[in-house]
Amino acid sequence: MHDAEPGSGTAPDDDATRSRTVTKPLLIALSRAVEDFALAPARDRPMAVVGLFQRAGYLTPQLPTWARIAQECAGGAAVAAAGAAPPGMPPGLGHVRLADSEPATREWSVTVLTPRSGATVVAHDLESVDGSARSLERGRLFAARWSFRHADAHAELLRLRHQLGPRLGARRTGALDEVLSRVLPIPGTATDHRYDAAADRLARYLSEERRRADLAETRLDELEPGAERDPRSGLPTRAFLDRWTAGSAPGTLPLGLVLLRVQGLGAVNRRHGFRAETAVLRGVARLLAAHSGASGRAVRVGREEFLLILPGLDVRSLATVARRLCETVAGLSSAFPFVPTPCHAVITRTRHRPLPLDALWAALDGATGTGVTLLQS
Repeated sequence: MHDAEPGSGTAPDDDATRSRTVTKPLLIALSRAVEDFALAPARDRPMAVVGLFQRAGYLTPQLPTWARIAQECAGGAAVAAAGAAPPGMPPGLGHVRLADSEPATREWSVTVLTPRSGATVVAHDLESVDGSARSLERGRLFAARWSFRHADAHAELLRLRHQLGPRLGARRTGALDEVLSRVLPIPGTATDHRYDAAADRLARYLSEERRRADLAETRLDELEPGAERDPRSGLPTRAFLDRWTAGSAPGTLPLGLVLLRVQGLGAVNRRHGFRAETAVLRGVARLLAAHSGASGRAVRVGREEFLLILPGLDVRSLATVARRLCETVAGLSSAFPFVPTPCHAVITRTRHRPLPLDALWAALDGATGTGVTLLQS
């Protein structure tokens, strides 16, 4: 998928309503641009700024910026996120606590409105991942649209005012209503389209640079394997897993997990030698890679254990992948008749962070024979 891909939306005749598929780094850059729009010196007042951040932890790094925004808004600044407000909330900044079940928890947005100007970026979590990214968080995909048109920001603030309703509190609701009531109808011009074209071009450039940087680092890892790559199987290690999942917040991206044990693999070296063990490990690695897809990762987590991570996959699809994987691993005995390769897999779909590896491992230790066991998340 491509960040800010032209023509990927549903309304090609109106750039302001067209969604692009973007990764999180580009979404953050767009959000910072709208925040800077709010902080730019101007006499156009009053001003209202509302942001949705999914999780309070994503707001924490931006609290100094939002403290300045709150000072500029005189009561018309508010943020919403699942969970309690982060520590250090600045005075004057309102917080709406969203329930995990609310659709708003899948939205990331920042909207600024004054009587004469406005800017907005609105994104919805696609709960999928760009497989070329260096980490789960960097690879998270959103359907996003952004605009520096007054009318678009006005429409977004009206939507947010209705969506958040009385939870904003009387003071902030009054401040938003004052800004909305003082909006001056300003006809759009061709200049609006030029602003959008310039913003789109910058977004494409940032996206391309991010991809080039991630690709270069990944190639370096492949050429100079270190702690993040197992030299025997060629698979990533737990060190990679820790780095790849770092910063991933609970409750957001769903991950399908398959913990696979190839029974007897740990005894191959002792019985048949180093080369036989390496050959079997490489065979298992190839099969895991074939089932990983574009965004998944396979990791060696033990002597006989391997973890397959499949972002966004539902339980039924996950079970199908696990069964096929067990069947193909068992089929390695035709290539290595001296090595039995029965296996068992435990699967789960989870939004928990850190990953529930201990629970998966306990379920695997308690399983008997071969097949697939579902661990309820």
